[in-house]
Amino acid sequence: MPIDTYREAFSPSELRRGATFTVFFWMLAVAAVLGHRAYAPLLLAPLFAIDWRHAYHARRSTFRALEPQWLIYFSAAGVFCFYTLLSGLWSPLPSKIDWAWRFLLCFAIAPFAFHSVRYLTPAARARAAAAVAWATLAMAGLLVFEALSNAMIRQTLPPEEELVRDIISLGRGALLLSLLVWPARKIFDEQLGRPILGWALVVVAFVPALKLSIETNAAMLLAGGIAFGATRLFGGGVLKVVIALALAGVWVTPLVAALFPLEAATAMLGGLPDSWVQRLHIWSRAGAEIAAHPFGGGVEYARAISRPIVPVEINGVALNTMPLHPHNLFLHIWMDLGVVGALAMSALLLCVWVACTRMALSRSDAALFAALVAALFATAMTEWSVWQVWRFAAVWIAIIAARLATSPRSAPSAF
Repeated sequence: MPIDTYREAFSPSELRRGATFTVFFWMLAVAAVLGHRAYAPLLLAPLFAIDWRHAYHARRSTFRALEPQWLIYFSAAGVFCFYTLLSGLWSPLPSKIDWAWRFLLCFAIAPFAFHSVRYLTPAARARAAAAVAWATLAMAGLLVFEALSNAMIRQTLPPEEELVRDIISLGRGALLLSLLVWPARKIFDEQLGRPILGWALVVVAFVPALKLSIETNAAMLLAGGIAFGATRLFGGGVLKVVIALALAGVWVTPLVAALFPLEAATAMLGGLPDSWVQRLHIWSRAGAEIAAHPFGGGVEYARAISRPIVPVEINGVALNTMPLHPHNLFLHIWMDLGVVGALAMSALLLCVWVACTRMALSRSDAALFAALVAALFATAMTEWSVWQVWRFAAVWIAIIAARLATSPRSAPSAF
């Protein structure tokens, strides 16, 4: 091996960069089982892959002042965080304005963690991509074991917790798995030459998705699979359609919730599971609250009105018409932050649109991103609470994995 090649392949800087991402994704495999709230703090890890001297001299190319997607992103994130802070003036739970600082840190750190991929050499990038694939496979194996053993690992290790809470936490861990399977599948197929293993991973992910309490994860996998297949068949236009549907959802969802004929619908759909019928009542009440507070009830308004409980009887069981959140990201944003929050969310989706149109995506790459957006849209419509930083961190982690899965030509320096 030539000396220069040897130095590049095994230099301390190169080893550190590759090791950083390897450790990062294997830590995520553990966090998915032991504590999903660790997703956000772990976003700091990829920053260690940056050669800071190089980053300092390349700062202008890293964040060009006129790059539209980043200008939109930071503007939207700033509005979101500032309005969260401001809404504490009229919120029934003003102490919850600390969410503004948590989201500000997440929104600020995540793009730098994403950009750290740029500072990987081809060898380190290949190792990082392999870490995505193998760590995601390990994550799936751990979650399947937990699903089939009634959370044996979590029940054995401290802290002591009720089984139902451990199952819910594992279900939230399965959310990250439901996202990472798509970049992992692509890496197994195109970089590691193991396409069957990649598809097996997608299929196996349905086991924890269906058995760990939060069935929305199965809907995420299904939606992602449909979007993936449609993009492979019809091209990258499907990705734009999925993003457009999500953008429309921000504005159409509260209107439908406010005008929803609840009594007629529940009478017609009496055969649905209780939790589904409860969601109809939750969304109907959310629609009424949004109509009454177009600028939002303030940070954590949904949590504030969840007590005292306003029950509805469904098949002889009294269920709350507003749990801690409305189980719909768009309705929750409208309830707490109103039209300003909706505008910020729309701008974030517009950022995704601009970024995807600026990248030279192959059909395979477009299918990956379409699967991710469709999966996120599914959970946004049925489960997502806005005041969960770990969910937004999970989105960024999936984006980092997707960038490692795409070929370098499809992720130009402009993104």
